[in-house]
Amino acid sequence: MTVVAMMFGAAACGSGSSSSSGTPTDGGTVHVALNASVTSLDPMMTGAYVARDTMRSLYESLVTLKKDGSVAPLLAKSYDVSKDNKTFTFKLRTGVKFHNGKTMKAEDVVASMQRWIKLSQIGSTFFTGSTVSSPDADTVVIASPKPVSTGLYDMADTGRIAAIMPKSVIDKATDTGVSEYIGTGPFKFTSWKKDTSIVLSKFADYSSPTGTSDGYSGARKAHVDKLEFDFVTDGTTRMTGALSGQYEIGYSLADSQYAQAKASSDVSVESDTMLETLIFNKKQGLFKDNQKLRQAILATLDMSKIAKAGHQNADLYTTDGGLMPKGNPLRSEAGLDKYNAPDVAKAKQLVSESGYSGQTINFLTTKDYPYMYDESMEIQNELKAVGIATNIQVLDWATLLQKMFQPDQWDMLISSYSFSANPICYSFFQASGAGWNTDPQFLKIADSINAATTEADQKSGYDQLQNWFYDYVPNIMISHYQQISAVSKKVSGYGQGMQGPAYYNIQLQQ
Repeated sequence: MTVVAMMFGAAACGSGSSSSSGTPTDGGTVHVALNASVTSLDPMMTGAYVARDTMRSLYESLVTLKKDGSVAPLLAKSYDVSKDNKTFTFKLRTGVKFHNGKTMKAEDVVASMQRWIKLSQIGSTFFTGSTVSSPDADTVVIASPKPVSTGLYDMADTGRIAAIMPKSVIDKATDTGVSEYIGTGPFKFTSWKKDTSIVLSKFADYSSPTGTSDGYSGARKAHVDKLEFDFVTDGTTRMTGALSGQYEIGYSLADSQYAQAKASSDVSVESDTMLETLIFNKKQGLFKDNQKLRQAILATLDMSKIAKAGHQNADLYTTDGGLMPKGNPLRSEAGLDKYNAPDVAKAKQLVSESGYSGQTINFLTTKDYPYMYDESMEIQNELKAVGIATNIQVLDWATLLQKMFQPDQWDMLISSYSFSANPICYSFFQASGAGWNTDPQFLKIADSINAATTEADQKSGYDQLQNWFYDYVPNIMISHYQQISAVSKKVSGYGQGMQGPAYYNIQLQQ
């Protein structure tokens, strides 16, 4: 049976398209001020938002996500999943061009998906041992050795895009990245000046999927000639530039700028709902094999104080410890009695049981995301009250991202994530993700979810997952919050899905 949707959807994020005035016109350049530099343009190697949201206009995958989180075709025109959830068959759209002018073929898809399975966190976790083949010119089949009921979600998740690239690019790529940036998206790569800017240009031969734009699905049309992404780490400069018209989009503003942006008649405030979490290095150091110490920190922290320190305005955060947002079909309430339940006596007892003896915890943070720094300072104070010492090291975001995957460089850090299409896919749950979660119980629970054949069985699996989360404490949920951007009212077509903005349909107004 041809699959048109998955069993579950996910809650939409963001506030929708910005209001605009004037007459739409084609051409011109849209300038986006990003808050941090991009360290890679290989979509399988990075999940950083500044890279992900830039590359969304450049690369495309077989399937993608609608705004409600359900799966939709993109480079596939249809797809079928076997009853045992082991075989995924994709019928490809024909006539799709790569940016190098060559037509996309099944061999390109096979090579791309093989690389995604090998290198991406999600692919290597859930599809290891799978084969990718092409029985005919317009068909690609992925056969897994075990059930993957969430497989389409995995392939649609935009955290590390299962991007389809030419086989020739894949053949020359290394395990550290591709050397050419060629996709099938509405915009093609023009230039990347490290620490300065990325420029994408309209792709004249773009072949759009059909249907109404919905999240990242449906019609895509490049109206402007160029998208220029400037790295502007100073938040005041991003804000003033958006208000003055220097930038059509000021990305990821500080929460302290919310009131000013909201009061402006020149911009709209757009928001992406995310979760923020305190991550522990479980590969080496103080938190490796020390569940009691991680539990002690969970018992210490007052999330209401921490989130308020970071976000200031109550409109911009919710103290919620769920892995998925309220109202989402994958939402679980299990284990939440342990969230935001500070108990100094309990925390001190757990510290004693952990064997901790005053060692200094290396705590990385950044001012590129001001809330991360402010929350880190509050956490430091709260941990001091129970006898835990921390050393806060402030880095730029690009450097922090690099150190995040160097286990000898840190013990603890705050990071943020878009809601996953499926909670077992979060990067912080993967063995190769930040924090290096290798607990076999997680894989056992994930396998049970993927093997589930009924909604009740999957719901039970998600309850087990969240109970495990609050017992094993691989990381700690701080809050659900709104990342805000200022979008000029002189543009239309600003799009959003559950995992960040889409810029490819933007049009300037006269």
